[in-house]
Amino acid sequence: MKLIKKLAGGFAVAASLFAASTAIASENPLLEKYRAEGATVGIAGYAPYGYKLPNGTFTGEQVEIVKHVLGQMGVSDLEFVAMDFGALIPSLVAGRIDVAAAGIYVRPKRCEQVLFAEPTWGQGAAYLVKTGNPKGLHTFTDIANTPDATLAVLAGGTEETLAKKDGVPDEKLLKVGDKAAGISAVVSGRADGFALSAFAINDIVRTAGELIGVESSGSITEIGGENYQGHGSIAFPKGEGDALAANMAFRDAFQAELAKWMEGGGYQEMATAWGFGPADAPSKTMAELCGEGL
Repeated sequence: MKLIKKLAGGFAVAASLFAASTAIASENPLLEKYRAEGATVGIAGYAPYGYKLPNGTFTGEQVEIVKHVLGQMGVSDLEFVAMDFGALIPSLVAGRIDVAAAGIYVRPKRCEQVLFAEPTWGQGAAYLVKTGNPKGLHTFTDIANTPDATLAVLAGGTEETLAKKDGVPDEKLLKVGDKAAGISAVVSGRADGFALSAFAINDIVRTAGELIGVESSGSITEIGGENYQGHGSIAFPKGEGDALAANMAFRDAFQAELAKWMEGGGYQEMATAWGFGPADAPSKTMAELCGEGL
């Protein structure tokens, strides 16, 4: 409970900081545009962040954030588009999507390309292995030090960076476009592990582990000898000049509404359904993450 209150308090501070620069609707051209025309939201298509249900609707922790916050802002027409994780930021930059809701980690290089809201959680990494973990792999250094061990990673994903930081050479990495390809690589034996966030790996194991014969390596919270926690956030286009000002105004309005939801406990209630709890509260702000870290 204390951690939840601490998280809500952090968002209250964020809300006050953003309030000064948040434009009202009539002065926020992107908000007016999205209210009239709708907005396009990019997702990577995997749980627990954002994915399509059999009935054709979309859900997930990040998707539900966007649905709630934009709904409160008067934007009700949302088109969700699934794509390879590595295509999300380029799609924001190119204007093909208006928002990315895929648990993208806030990192300095990414902050140079796009705008982020405040992170709603922090977590370690993990990777999928066959049941019984035949090679005894639990960390990225295990991959690096085990002959013939291969790790599948999402091309352009944070886990590729983490693995390399922990000594895994490029030739031991199998770069895949999406979650299904990574899982297939492990099940077929083309890779000994498939790395994602700990939340995503746990969800795969929970929903299909017994069926397809896989388990988790265990959460990895130390990278390069340092404590590690990845922070996921909703991302927006950046641009320059007038475009940057408009994008920032919209991001700020989004953040202010998200902060209200956090303060009221609504986010915590929703996120619990996806396995996010008080222990997963973020430990750094967006500004801190844009200035340092992985």
